[in-house]
Formats: sequence, C-alpha cells, structure tokens
Amino acid sequence: MDRSENDHQKVWLSLLLIIPIPTLSILYSMEISQGWSGNLMFILSKILLILIPLYWYFKLENREFSWSPVKNKNDLLVGFVFGIAMSAAIAIAWFLFGDKIDQNSLRELLEGSGLTNPIIYLSLTLYWIFINSLLEEFVFRWFIFEKFETALGSNYALFLSAGAFTLHHTIAMMYMFPISLNILASIGVFIGGLLWSWLYLRYRSIWVVFLSHAIVDVVMFSIGGIILLG
Repeated sequence: MDRSENDHQKVWLSLLLIIPIPTLSILYSMEISQGWSGNLMFILSKILLILIPLYWYFKLENREFSWSPVKNKNDLLVGFVFGIAMSAAIAIAWFLFGDKIDQNSLRELLEGSGLTNPIIYLSLTLYWIFINSLLEEFVFRWFIFEKFETALGSNYALFLSAGAFTLHHTIAMMYMFPISLNILASIGVFIGGLLWSWLYLRYRSIWVVFLSHAIVDVVMFSIGGIILLG
C-alpha cells in the first residue's frame, strides 16, 4: 500500500470515528438513561469530539496549531448577515408550524433532563450559544468538512458535511417533533449546514461560521424557552 492510499484510508477512518459520536450520545440519553449516566455520556461525547480531531491533526498529521483567524473584518459581517437571515427563516417557520408541536408531551419528555427548570435551561442556553455552537463548527466544519474535502473535493464536502450535521439533529428531533415537522426541520438543518459549510469554504475561519451559528441558537433557544418554560 503506497502512502497516498494509506492517507486516504486514514481520512475515512477519522470520519467513521467522529461522525457517530453525537448521535450515539443522543440515543443513549433518550433510549437508556436521562439521569446521571445520560449526562455523563453527554459530557464524554463532547470530550471525544474535541480530543479526536486534535489528536488526529497534531499527533497523526503533525500539523501546526492555528486559531482559524478571520482575514477581514467584513467576513464577520457576512457571518452576521447569514445568521440574521437564517434566524428570520426559523422565526417564520415557528410562526407557521409551531402549533403542531405537542408542547406538553415535549415538556414531559425532557423533564428528566432538568430542562424544564428555568435556571438549568438558561445555563444550558448559554452553554449552547457560546460553547456548543463553537464546538460544532470545530467538528463539522473544521474537521469533518476538511476531511471530506481531502477525500472527495470541495463540492462533495459541502453536501456530505451538511448531511452528517443533519443526521445528528434529525435523530435528536425524532424524539421531539412529529415526523412531518421533523422532515421540515431536517430540511432546514441541512440547508443551514450547507450554508455554514459554504461560509467555511469561502472564508476558512470557524469564527465567521460560529457568529452565524450563535445568532441562530439565540433564536432556537428562545423558542425552546417558550415551549418548555411558557
């Protein structure tokens, strides 16, 4: 086996290791335990999502550290505009289809995880906006997108990284929404993932995408607060 073939196999191995982790965490929490072991699995999955890409880049590929810098302040403006536009689309979808969500059943489903407690919900919201959205960009754009790009090229990477991003969210939403609403939401997630992958391809900085993602999460968790705490 020559070196290029070996490197190609390593790329696919890295994808097979990283892509299932968020989904497995969700399945464990929803199917097995929402208690302490579910929370432990959640934390463990986040640690793995950080350590595996870092180990891959710095130990296996000997790459240099980078803060993924923004090259031009106008790049952040583009991320901001994308975030506002996507948030507006989500708000419109909520206005049109929000009444199809069984809010009482959703509260009962998530009560075991503490999300119906205002303090816990606010803490989780802050974590999701400022940390988890950055972690998702680190994983799905910086790592998964680039690995698909290495293996298949930019055009395929746009769609495949968005697909991996959507898979995780679709399975999570399966427990929250009826199938018709899940399909609609999954289409929205895929479009969002595609746009964020394009932003990363265009600007090569996770900070541009993170700004857009964080704005969207503000709207998403505001809607979640209306459902769970209203």
